[in-house]
Amino acid sequence: MQPRGRPALKRTSAPAATPTGSLQSIDILAGLPADALEQLARQCAWRTYRPGQQVISREAKDRHVYFVVRGRVRIGMYSAAGREVSFRDEGAGNVFGEISALDGLPRSANVEAIEPSVIAALPPQSFWALLERHPTVMANVVRQLTGTIRSLSDRLFELSTLGVQNRVHAEILRLAKQAGVTNGAAHIEPAPRHVDIASRVSTNREQVTKELSAMARQGLIAKRGRALVIPDVARLERIVMEVRRST
Repeated sequence: MQPRGRPALKRTSAPAATPTGSLQSIDILAGLPADALEQLARQCAWRTYRPGQQVISREAKDRHVYFVVRGRVRIGMYSAAGREVSFRDEGAGNVFGEISALDGLPRSANVEAIEPSVIAALPPQSFWALLERHPTVMANVVRQLTGTIRSLSDRLFELSTLGVQNRVHAEILRLAKQAGVTNGAAHIEPAPRHVDIASRVSTNREQVTKELSAMARQGLIAKRGRALVIPDVARLERIVMEVRRST
């Protein structure tokens, strides 16, 4: 059932061409030889999605594994009142849907495209065969799953113990590290929308705007064009860690 207050998501997608070697950018497939990648690509169903289109829905019964070849998707849920709770974004090179392929249970979240995206869907039986034939891929999947567990544990700790200000600090630090740190600074481009940050740290857009303004006054962040700049990532990390240690 569609949550109240949330407009229906469009699921329509278009078949996409299968470029040779297009799975080479997928992180968990690192180390696979070219012929294995080409064979795997032929086993996938390829689709293109526009921003706002749903890729999979919570409680869906399909068990495919999805490779993000191009674009970006958002994984999250909606409350009965239509409030979005965002877990994470996955960009090109990432994979999602592997948990249902492994345990055979329904989907635990919604996934929708937030950029024009090309996504390849691999049937669960092909995914299992891939893991059995290629131990390197199995190891990559295990590392990814453990990373997900650690990330979710961190978020649970933040939501349970930290105030809004500290949760916003922690989320900006997380986004900075994902964007990459060069010479101590990070550029997040495009800058995250305040409403998206709010959905991740369980608050409202107005509170996020207030906290980001305070961070700008302290020199922790700056807006440059379309980018949000963190000039001293180490300083922000020290602030986040000091609060964690005192909690």
